[in-house]
Parts: sequence; C-alpha cells; structure tokens
Amino acid sequence: MAGFEYAGSLVGGGAAPIVREFQISETCYVGQLVMGPRVGGLGGNIQIADAATEASENDQPIMGIVAGVVDSSRAYSSTYYGDGSTYTTTQATIASTGTPRVKVILTIPWVTLIRGPIFNAAYGTALTVQTVTTASSGGVTITAANNAITDIADDFAVAYCRTGANRGHYRVVTTSTSTTVNTVTVPFPYGIALGDTFVIASCVPGIGGLNIPATANCIDGNDDMNAYYDVFYHEINLAEAGKEYAVFALLPQGTGLQAA
Repeated sequence: MAGFEYAGSLVGGGAAPIVREFQISETCYVGQLVMGPRVGGLGGNIQIADAATEASENDQPIMGIVAGVVDSSRAYSSTYYGDGSTYTTTQATIASTGTPRVKVILTIPWVTLIRGPIFNAAYGTALTVQTVTTASSGGVTITAANNAITDIADDFAVAYCRTGANRGHYRVVTTSTSTTVNTVTVPFPYGIALGDTFVIASCVPGIGGLNIPATANCIDGNDDMNAYYDVFYHEINLAEAGKEYAVFALLPQGTGLQAA
C-alpha cells in the first residue's frame, strides 16, 4: 500500500470520487494528503499537508489525496513510495515536461473514506511489538520494556493483542504515563500473561485524532496526540506487522469533538 488511498463514499451508493487537477507549489507524490498553499509566492494551488500543530487543527484544511501525476516530470521516489510531480519555475523545463500538476481526489468531511497505512513515526517503520514483561491477572495493564508510545493523550490510542489468550481483541488505552506501562479501563476478557504480545497505535474507533509525519503519506501511529486533525475512524486493523491500516473520514476543521 503506497500512502493514502480513496476507500469509498458514505453517500450516493458508493459514488465515484471527485477528481480535480491542481498546479503544485512544491513537489507532490501519489498517496500524500494535500492542502491549500500556506506560503505565498510559489504560484501553485496545493502543497503537501503539514502535521497538525494544535488540538482539533483548524488552520490547515486538508483538501484531498494525490491520485496521479499529470505532467511528464513523473518520477518514483523510494522515500515517498510513489510517483511525483516535480515543482519547477524553470521555463524551459515547463515547456519540455508540462506545467507541474497532479490529480487530487477531493475529501468531503464525514463523507469521503480514506484508507491509510499506520506506521511508527515514518513510512515503512512498523509499529513496535510489545512483549509483556509483567503479568496482569485483571487484564488492564500492559507492561513491556519496549513500550513505544509515552504519555499519549488519554483515550487517543488503541491496544491490540497479537498473541496470547486475548488475541484479536482491541481496547482503548486510557492511561499511558511511562515508557513501560499502558493501562486500559475496560479489561481484556482474560488475564494478560508474561510473553503476550501487543501493538498500540495512536488512533481509536469512532471519533478520534489523526496526525501525520512530514511525508504526509501515512498515519503516525506513535504520536502523543497533543496536536491532531479531527477524524472519524470506521476501521482500524492492527493484525499484521507492517500492514497495519485504518479507514477514516475527515471531520470539519476544528470540530473539537475530543479534547487532548
């Protein structure tokens, strides 16, 4: 899976996506989220979406997903894992390859479904598997030496059991205050045993938060969620290492339905 993808619509019986062409104000790649340009003077219509800078981000509206390159500057990037349109202001280059522009699938709040891979801070880095070092008979405490998420905002992360009696179960993380311990309030159905494995990602079913790395082509699953975009998660799948993903819809900017 190369970055974000269109996953359908909640209205119109699965209507086709709305696609528009835009000139770019920086080099953009297929699979990236994009927004309107924030820095003037570059002459384009869109730029790569920035990571959120505040809770319920409302200054950086995400416009859509890059779905294709229009001009012939197309080149694959092993960093961004997709074809890109190269931004240029050189007249001779534009005459040769065409005006740098991309096709963008527009995202409609609440309606447009987006599927995105979940990684640990950077595209291609899988979430850390946490091997339990201290048992919890009550099924509420996940203690692991390699706990990746520290001090995440309450109720903004979900834990999934990969191996053990609770395999396949998800729980919302309600407390995460150290590098070794995450706590859930609704217990797993069985005790957590020494050697059980879990993964934890900073996203939750239903209304929650989304943050992205600088590449804007994946969900940052290892974020403290002090800053985030408001989204609604329809599906979160953490079952397979390196292939974790979520399906979500953006909510109107600044909805503020959860507070960090």
